Amino acid sequence: MPGRLKERLRNAVELMADGAILADTTTGEVVINRAAREMLGVPEDAFVDVAYLKDTVGFYPFDLAAASQDPVREEVRIGERLLHSVLTPMREGDRSVGAMVVLRDLGDNADFSRKRADFAQVMAHELRTPLTSIAGALDIVLSGYAGQLQDRQLRYVDMARQAATRMNQLVDQLLDLARSQAGPITVASAPVQLDRLAREVIERYRQAAANKQLSIEFGASADNIQLVGDPERLAQVLGNLVTNAIRFAPPNGTITVEVFGPPLSEDAVGVSVHNSGEPIAAEDREKIFEPFSASSRRVGGTALGLSISRTIIEAHGGRIWVESDPSGTKFVFTLPVSARQEELTQPIVIEHDGPARRRGLGDNVAALVVDDDPRRALLIKGLLMSLTERVLVCHDVDSALATARAEHPALAVVAGAMNDALALLAIFEHDPDTHKTAVMVVGEGDRRADLMGAGADDLMEFPIQPAQFREACLRLVESGRREAPRVLIVDDDSSIRQICREVLELGGYQVRDAGSATAALAEARRFRPDMIVLDVLMPNIDGYRAAEMIRADPAIGMAPIMFLSARGDTADKVRAFRSGAEDYMVKPFDAAELLARVAKALDRQARELGASPTTQLPGADAIQAEVERRIGDIHSVACYLDLDNLKAFNDYYGYAKANAVIRQTGDVIRYVVQKFGNSNDFIGHIAGDDFVFVTSAEKADIVCRTLCDRFDHLIKLYYDPGDRGRGFIETKDRFGVMRRFPMMSVSLAAISLARTKSYAGLAELAAVGKRTAKAIPGSSYVRDGQTMVATAAS
Repeated sequence: MPGRLKERLRNAVELMADGAILADTTTGEVVINRAAREMLGVPEDAFVDVAYLKDTVGFYPFDLAAASQDPVREEVRIGERLLHSVLTPMREGDRSVGAMVVLRDLGDNADFSRKRADFAQVMAHELRTPLTSIAGALDIVLSGYAGQLQDRQLRYVDMARQAATRMNQLVDQLLDLARSQAGPITVASAPVQLDRLAREVIERYRQAAANKQLSIEFGASADNIQLVGDPERLAQVLGNLVTNAIRFAPPNGTITVEVFGPPLSEDAVGVSVHNSGEPIAAEDREKIFEPFSASSRRVGGTALGLSISRTIIEAHGGRIWVESDPSGTKFVFTLPVSARQEELTQPIVIEHDGPARRRGLGDNVAALVVDDDPRRALLIKGLLMSLTERVLVCHDVDSALATARAEHPALAVVAGAMNDALALLAIFEHDPDTHKTAVMVVGEGDRRADLMGAGADDLMEFPIQPAQFREACLRLVESGRREAPRVLIVDDDSSIRQICREVLELGGYQVRDAGSATAALAEARRFRPDMIVLDVLMPNIDGYRAAEMIRADPAIGMAPIMFLSARGDTADKVRAFRSGAEDYMVKPFDAAELLARVAKALDRQARELGASPTTQLPGADAIQAEVERRIGDIHSVACYLDLDNLKAFNDYYGYAKANAVIRQTGDVIRYVVQKFGNSNDFIGHIAGDDFVFVTSAEKADIVCRTLCDRFDHLIKLYYDPGDRGRGFIETKDRFGVMRRFPMMSVSLAAISLARTKSYAGLAELAAVGKRTAKAIPGSSYVRDGQTMVATAAS
C-alpha cells in the first residue's frame, strides 16, 4: 500500500465516530483511536497495551479471538456505558495473533429500548383486551351454558382455549423481555417458603402433565426452606421450567422437581427440574437462554421463558444453568437465602447485559466438584459459578480422576463424606496431572486431621457460608499449590505471625501458622512443612520443648527449625541449638534477612542430611547412622520396603507418574508409622523405590500389615480403569520382550536388629528377606524369614 494511502487510512480510523482497537496479542502492542479512548475512559496521554486494557480498564475480549475464527458480537458495560462490540480475530495460519475490535456506544439505543418497552406495554394492553374476550367466550361454550357440544366440537373448542392461554402467556413474556432490555429490572424482597412455592406451582401444572401421561415427582432436603425474594417472579421461573419439562418430556415420562439447601448451606438454596427425554447438545446449552435463538427454534418455542427466567434469577443474585445427558435434561438454579445488608432498604437490581465483572478464577479456568450426593453437588456448583462458568461435576472417584487428569482444574471441591475421599485426596496431591489443583474439602470437620493430612488444602464444615466459601476457594487458587517450599510459623503473638506470613508469602513460600506448641505439632503433621520458624517464649510449652517434640516425631522431625525470639543472650542461643535448631534470629528482624535465612536453612538441610529430593526423607547416610545407633537393640526392627513392577509402570505411564508413586509411597509410610508406630520411629528413603523405617518389635507387624493394605488400596487409582479391570499392563521388559506386569505391590522385609552386629550384616539379611518377599505374588511382608502377609494368596 502506498505511504500516502496508508496515512489516510490511519487518519480515517482516528476520526471514526466508532471506537477502533487493533491488538497484537503476541507482542502486546495496541493501536487505539480517539473514540475508543473516550468510550473506555483512557486518558489521551496514557500508553496503551494489552496489559493496560486488561488490568486497568478491565476490557479483555481477546480470549474470544483465540477461541473463534468468526467475528464475535457482544454487549459490554464499562463503567456506566453500554457498548456494542464486534471482535474480528486475526490469524496467521492456525495461530491467533490478535484481533480488531469496533465499539459503538449504545446510549441512544438504550433510550430507544425504553421507548420500545413503553410501546410494548401499550400493545400488550391492546392485545389482552380481545384475548380476554376470546378466552371468556370459549369458557362459556366449554361450560355448556350455550348448549351441548358434540365430542369433536368440544375437542376443537378446547384446542382454541389452550391456544388463547398460550397467546396470553406469550404476550406476558414479550412484555417482560422488552422491560429487561430497556434497563434494570426490579424484584420484590419478601419472605418466601421455597418448598411450598414449588409444590403450589407443581399442582397448577399437574393436570397438563397428566394429559400427556407424565408423572411429576417432588422432593426437598428439608421442610420450610426459606429465603428472601420475589414470590411472584420465582413462581414464574418455576412455571417456565415445569412448562418446558412438560413440553419436551416424552409420553409416559417423568418430571422430577427438587428443592434443596439446609442443612448443606445456611445462605444458599437450589431448585432442579429434570425431565426424561432427548438430551440437549452441549453447544446449545447456553444458546437456549437467548430469546429467539436458532437453537430454541430447533427445539421448538421462542425460548422467551428461559431468557426471562435467567434475568429473574440473576436479579436475585443467583445462577441458572442446564445439564443434559442420555437420561434427560435438568435445569438448575441456586439463590442466596437473604439479600446483603445494604440491599435490605432498596430494590434488588440487575443490569440487562448481565452481572458486573468480578474477581474470579480466571478466563476459561475450570473448577471440579466431587460429591456422591447430587443435590449437594449442584448447590456447590451454583456457588462456584460466580467464580467461573466452567464448573465440572463428578459423583465418584474414577470419574473425578479422569476428569481432573483431562481438564486440569485450578480448584477441586471434594465432599469429605464420600467413599474413598482420603484416597482421592492422596492421588490429587501426588499425581503429576493433578498436583497443581487446589483442593477444598467440605464437611466432616471431625475428620479434619485425616483429610488435611491426606492432601486437602483447606476444609469448611457444613453449613457453608457462601461468601466465606468463595473467598476461601479464591485464596487457595491465588496462593498456588505445592510448588513452593512450605513454612510453618509458630508464635503466640498474632501480629508477629501475620507479619512473618506476609513476608514469606511475598517471597514465594506456602505458609501456615499456629499460636501454640500443641497447635504447631498438629498443624505440622497435616502441613508437613519444609521449614519451621519457632518463637521461644510461649505459654504452657515453650519453644525449646516444642523443638524437642518436633525432632522426636518421625513424620516431621527432618524439617529445619529457626528460632525467632526477642531474647538475644548467648545462653538462649546455645539452648536453642541443643534443642535442635539450625538457626536463631533476634527480634526485631529485617524482612530481607528473614527470607535469606529461611532459604539458606532449607538449602543447607538438603545438602547436609542428603534428604531425598523426591520425598524429603533422610537419605542413605542418615539411614546408616540411625541403624548403627540401634544395632543390637532387642526391641527394634528395621523394615525394608521395595516397590514391585515400578519399572514397568514407568515405561508404560511415564516418569512423572512413577515419580508420583514414589512420593505417594513416602507419604503412606509417614502416615502409617505416625498412626500405628512410636514417637521415636525413624523413616528414610535410600533411593529410587527403596525405603527403610525402624520401629519397635511390638509395632512392626501392625505397621507392615497396614502398609500393605493402604498401598494396595491407593495404587489401583494410578492405573486407568481398563488396566485396573484387567489387573495388568503389557509392556516390554528389560530384555525387550513384551510381557504382562501385574499392578504394583510392595515387598517388606523386617529384620530384628538384635540379629546383626553391623550395618553391612543387616543389609545382607534384608536382601535375603526381600528376595523371599518378592517371590510371593502381590504385596507381601516377611519378618526374620517368616512370611507374615501374602495378599495375593489371601
